[in-house]
Amino acid sequence: MIPWNVSAQKTPVPPNDSDKASYYNGIASNSGNIDSVIHFATLSLKYCNQTDYSLIASNYFCISKSYYMQNKSTEALTYCLMALDINKKIDNQSELARNYILAAKCYNDISIKDSIFYYFDKALDIYTELHDTANIAYTYQSIGAVNVDLGFPKNARKYYLYALEIDSLSGNYLDMAFDYQNIAFAETETGAKKNALEYLRKSVQIFDTATTSDPYYIYIKYATYLGLTATYINFAQETGDKKYADSSFHYIKKIGNYFISNGVYSSEIFKAIYYARYLSFCNQHKAALQTLISCKPLLELGEGITMLTQYYGQLSEEYAYLGNYKEAYDNFKIMHEYRISSANDSTMNVIADFKAEQESKIQQAENSRLEAEKTQLQTIITSLVVGLILAVLLVFVIIMALKIKHRSNQQLSDVNKKLYRSIAYAQRIQKAAITAQKEINRLFPENFVFYRPRDILSGDFYHITQCGRYHVLVTADCTGHGIPGACLSMLGISALKEFCVSEKDAENPGTILDRMRNFVKSTLTSGNQSAIGEGMDMTICSFDFEAMEMRYATANQTAYLIRRGEVHKLRGDSMPVGFYVVEIEHFTTYIQPLEKGDMVYTFSDGIQDQPGGEIINTSNHKSASILGRKFSSKGLVNFLKENYYRSTETQCRLLEKTINDWRNGRPLIDDMTLIGIRV
Repeated sequence: MIPWNVSAQKTPVPPNDSDKASYYNGIASNSGNIDSVIHFATLSLKYCNQTDYSLIASNYFCISKSYYMQNKSTEALTYCLMALDINKKIDNQSELARNYILAAKCYNDISIKDSIFYYFDKALDIYTELHDTANIAYTYQSIGAVNVDLGFPKNARKYYLYALEIDSLSGNYLDMAFDYQNIAFAETETGAKKNALEYLRKSVQIFDTATTSDPYYIYIKYATYLGLTATYINFAQETGDKKYADSSFHYIKKIGNYFISNGVYSSEIFKAIYYARYLSFCNQHKAALQTLISCKPLLELGEGITMLTQYYGQLSEEYAYLGNYKEAYDNFKIMHEYRISSANDSTMNVIADFKAEQESKIQQAENSRLEAEKTQLQTIITSLVVGLILAVLLVFVIIMALKIKHRSNQQLSDVNKKLYRSIAYAQRIQKAAITAQKEINRLFPENFVFYRPRDILSGDFYHITQCGRYHVLVTADCTGHGIPGACLSMLGISALKEFCVSEKDAENPGTILDRMRNFVKSTLTSGNQSAIGEGMDMTICSFDFEAMEMRYATANQTAYLIRRGEVHKLRGDSMPVGFYVVEIEHFTTYIQPLEKGDMVYTFSDGIQDQPGGEIINTSNHKSASILGRKFSSKGLVNFLKENYYRSTETQCRLLEKTINDWRNGRPLIDDMTLIGIRV
C-alpha cells in the first residue's frame, strides 16, 4: 500500500479540535489513496467548527472527488453541491470554479444533460475573470472528456487541442502530458489508432522524465500506462505481432499494484482484462481465466458498463478456449445485457458541441438589466419573446432535420448548438427578471431559496420586494414548464411590478390576486375562447415586522408556519390565478400573528409530486428509471418539522440532499421551488 502522506505520519496529532480539523484536511488533500482521502476528510469534518467554512467546503470537495474517481457519481454530486453552496456564501471564486467543473462531470455521469454545460460555462466565466490560463486549459480538458462520453470524439479532440495550446504556451509540461493522453483517447474513438499510439508515447515520455509528487499527476501517469497497455494489446491481436504484446506486458508491469493500492478499482479491473488478453495471446488460457476470476470480487467496488462488458466478454472467450461452453454462454449473455444497456444509454446522448460557455460578456448585460427601470423591463420581455420564438423555430428545424436521412450528424450537432445558445440566452434573461439574492437577504436576513427548474427555463418564479412597511414575498407556479411556463412567468413578474407597488397594495394581498387574475384572463383569452386550466398558482405574503403580523392570500397553493415545533397549515383559496370552472368573486386576505423565531414556508408543487424511492426491478429498463412513489405533502411537512430549527443555510443544503437521495437518479418531472423565511 502506498503511504497516504509520509511527512504527516511523522508529525504528532495536534491537541485541539481546530488544529485537528486542519491537520486531517491536509492529509486528505495530499493523499494519493482514495479510501484514505474519504477517511481523513470525514475525520476533519468531525472536528470542524460551524464557522470553518473554507475547511468544511474543502473536505466536502475531497470526498466528492474521491467518490467521482470511484464512479459513484450520485454520492459525489451530493458532496460537490454542498461544497459549492458554501463557496458561494464565502465568495471563494477559485474553489467555486472547481466545484462547477466537478458538478458538470457528475451530471454527465448520471445523464442530466441540461446541467453539464451550464456548470462548465460558470467555471470558464470565473477562470476567464481570474486570468487563470492553467485552469482554463483544465476546463477545456473536462469539456473534451464529456464530448467523448456523448459520442462526439472530433469535438473532444478540438477542445483537447485548445488545452494543449494553452499549456504549451505556459510551459506546463505535466499538463501537456495529460493533453496528449486525452487526444490519444479521442483519436482511438475516431478509429485513428496509430495517431493514438503516437500521442500516448508523447505523454509517457514526459511522465517518465518529469519528477512530481502530486497525486493528481501520478494518477494520470498510471492512467497513461493503462492506455498504452490497451493500445498495444489491440495492435497485437490485430496484427499477430508479439512485439506489441510484449510492449503491453511491459506497461502492465510498470503499473504494478498502483491502482489496487490506491482504491482505483475500475482501472485495476481494466488492467486485469488487458493482462488476460496478453496471456490469451500467448496461449496461456488457464492463467488468463484465473487472472479474471481473481479480480471478480472487485466488480462490486468498480463501476462502468464498458468495464463490465469487456470483463464478461473476455471471461466468455477464455471459457470457450478451454471448452467450458456452458460458462462461456452464461458469461456471454451477461456481456450482451450490458452491451444492450450501453446502446440504450447512448441513444440519449444526442446533444451538440458546445461553445456558448465562452460568451461571458452576456453576464455584464445581465447585471445592467437587474438595475434597469420599469421601461427597460419591456425590452427584456421583448428580448425573451424573440429568443423563445427563435428557440421554437430551431426545435422545428431539428425535428425536420431528423426526418431527412441524408443529413449528417455534424449538421444535427450544429443545430443543437444553436438551440442551446438560444435557450441559454433566454435563461439569462429570466434570471435577470427574478429578485436577486442580495435584495432577498436585505429584506429577509434569515432565508433560503431552493429553486430548481426541471428544464433550463422555468415555469416557477418568485418575487420579493418592499412596499412601505411591508416586506412582500410572492411564490408562483405557472401552467407548464420549460418555454411555455417561462413565458407565463415573465408575464406574471411584469404584472406584479404593476399591481404590487405601494403600501396600500401590499396591505391586501387578496386584492393583488384579484387584479392578477383579471390580467391573466384578459391576456390569455383568444377571441371568445378561454383557456380553462391555464394560469398560475400563487402565494403572496406581506410581512409587517413592526406589528409582528403577516397578511397573506393563496391561490391554489399551500403554505406553512412552524412555531416551536408545531406545524400550522395556513388557510387559503383553492382556485388559481386564471380561468377556473368554479370560482368565487374575490380572493381572501388573511392575517397571521407572528412571533420571533417562526419559520414561514411557501412552495410550488414540484417537490411533493417528484417520484422517487427504491428503483423497482423490471425487465423494462426505461420504466425502472421512473417508477416510484411521490415525495408527497406529508413527506415535505415531516422534513420541515424535523429541520425548521436549523439555520436556513443548513435547511437548504439538507433539502437538496434529501431530494437527490429520494430521486435516486430519476429525472425531475416538474420545476421545484421552496422558500423559507425566519421571522
